[in-house]
Amino acid sequence: MNQQELLKELGVSYEELQKLLAKVNGFLTSLDEHELKIVKRSLPTLTEAVRSFGHDVTPDELRKLFEGASDKVPVTACYFLLRRNA
Repeated sequence: MNQQELLKELGVSYEELQKLLAKVNGFLTSLDEHELKIVKRSLPTLTEAVRSFGHDVTPDELRKLFEGASDKVPVTACYFLLRRNA
């Protein structure tokens, strides 16, 4: 899946995703070490996030979409965007 297809599947524009990721990063950087561990523990794995797309996306494709925002924002932080049946 290319970036445009992923964005369409997520239902967001590139700009909207970048804005959301900036907010997620701001939240994550405001946490102390213990809080960050709790949040990260509650997030799904990359494998689980990829599975939300079915067989249409690879881990590398998903990483590439999210890598532009910050290396501190875990891809799975936006798992809720990937939920097809939410």
